[in-house]
Amino acid sequence: MELNKQTQEFIEKLGLTFERMHSTRTAGRMMGLLLVADRPLSLAEMAELLQVSKASTSTNARMAEQTGMAHRVSFPGDRRDYYELTPSSFEQMAIHDIQGIHRLVHLADEGKSAVGDDNTVARTRLETMKEFYEFFVGELEASLDQWRNRDHNRHE
Repeated sequence: MELNKQTQEFIEKLGLTFERMHSTRTAGRMMGLLLVADRPLSLAEMAELLQVSKASTSTNARMAEQTGMAHRVSFPGDRRDYYELTPSSFEQMAIHDIQGIHRLVHLADEGKSAVGDDNTVARTRLETMKEFYEFFVGELEASLDQWRNRDHNRHE
């Protein structure tokens, strides 16, 4: 597989975007590569195309597999593992974000307990944080449900 200049630029931009979203640049670049690949790719192929170490590729492939964004495939007679995006990779990214927001809601509660009743300024901020993220995660979950229903209805 060869990557033209525009495709390489797309992959790099996705890597930078992932990095800004508190992931790793390599994870984003790998996502970009798997998005444009017309077939599953081995770790060695990904490492070569992304110009990163095989160890970094392996680590990021495992993370992608654990989060449900990619899965391993194999071919008869070939001992290597290959990776491709899962059909639900975009949903899995949203679910990962939703889980992080749920953690922020719980941390807001912990923060309120930590500052005590007498620190009303901090308690108010933490309550606002909790309310905002509860609202936000509710909207994200509702949007995800709408997406799933849309997708389901399209395939009937």
